Amino acid sequence: MKSQLLFALALTAGFILPASAQTFLTSGHADIGIAYAAGLFDLHVHDGETDTEFSPPSGAVLVVGSAAQTTTPGALSALAPVGSSLWILPKTENPSLLFLGFGTEELTIADWTGTLSLSLKSVSGPGNFGIYDVGTFGDIQLKMNSADGVTAGDSLSLVPGSHGHYNLTFTAPGDYTIGLEASGIHAVDGAVTSGTVNYSFTVVPEPEEYAALAAAGLLGFAVWRRSRR
Repeated sequence: MKSQLLFALALTAGFILPASAQTFLTSGHADIGIAYAAGLFDLHVHDGETDTEFSPPSGAVLVVGSAAQTTTPGALSALAPVGSSLWILPKTENPSLLFLGFGTEELTIADWTGTLSLSLKSVSGPGNFGIYDVGTFGDIQLKMNSADGVTAGDSLSLVPGSHGHYNLTFTAPGDYTIGLEASGIHAVDGAVTSGTVNYSFTVVPEPEEYAALAAAGLLGFAVWRRSRR
């Protein structure tokens, strides 16, 4: 219902939905995947619902649905001002949202010395981007946070041959391009890096907020919903 309302609002606001070769992933399980072959990393998106791999990952748009919108609590004040809107793509599965993981299952652990680093290199969009986890005692563990600039500390440590989930945050609706880079020590090839690889996200506001933004002329994007049937 919300997706249909968003579509209608887009048309009412005068937005034209252009033809696109991109696939919009709105729900179900998908992964930011890392593979390696012939001395090169392959960073991609894998859609677990259709078993489709998008390489380069720009062929898929990772949609952060309106159900992700919440109010920033004090515990997440490093990511956004307390009380402001925050969109959280959670590490726990919610059928209304995309369940996005980080997968290195295609890597053989014996081929690598230690863990891999997946580093944030750039953020282009209307707001800030972050990744955090929650510790055993409820402590917030920030992994990436563009609110204080993109630095060497914005990185995930990933074990080859594994799979995991984190909470991804965005501070404003709209389109984002997130640049990520994988690096590690290969048993044969030594120190290797992927270079920056761009991932596309679209953050969807609540329909009421969408209408208000459109009326104010502040909304510069339209939202599509990919049918899974």
